[in-house]
Amino acid sequence: MMRKPILALVPLVLLSACGREDPGREAAEDAQDVAMVERMSKEPFKPIIPRAITEIDVARYGLDKPGCAFRKPGEKDPIFIANADEGFMRIGGDLKRYAAKKESAQLPGNARSTYVGLASWVDMVSLPDKAGGSDTVHWPAKLVLHDAQERVAFMSEGEVTCRS
Repeated sequence: MMRKPILALVPLVLLSACGREDPGREAAEDAQDVAMVERMSKEPFKPIIPRAITEIDVARYGLDKPGCAFRKPGEKDPIFIANADEGFMRIGGDLKRYAAKKESAQLPGNARSTYVGLASWVDMVSLPDKAGGSDTVHWPAKLVLHDAQERVAFMSEGEVTCRS
């Protein structure tokens, strides 16, 4: 007869245990929820392909100031034109303007290593010259374009030519 009261208490004990959660498990679930929200809030990655800045663009927008131009290997027209204060890149049909980050490294030809735009930024990195003939007028470089979410959207090695 003693067994009936004990069996009647088993559901109550099980119900009281349901209210208590493992704090470690709860923290792990919270971290998963945060990670999911972060993944969902990022826009899908889209590579950005800069177009060449033509001689017509240079004349139309007054880009013939002293400065430097980055070209992909074998290309006549640059994809990035920079000076001590600003840089320009054609993305789609628009010529985008980038402000030189004054705290960034100064490169040959009075260019800067970083230029910041409204929705992206450009890093220009001086590379070692394998031929040993680089100077402040002509040098190998890598151009890296980052999107608004700090992802690399475009990257190319090429050459920078500077003029004063």
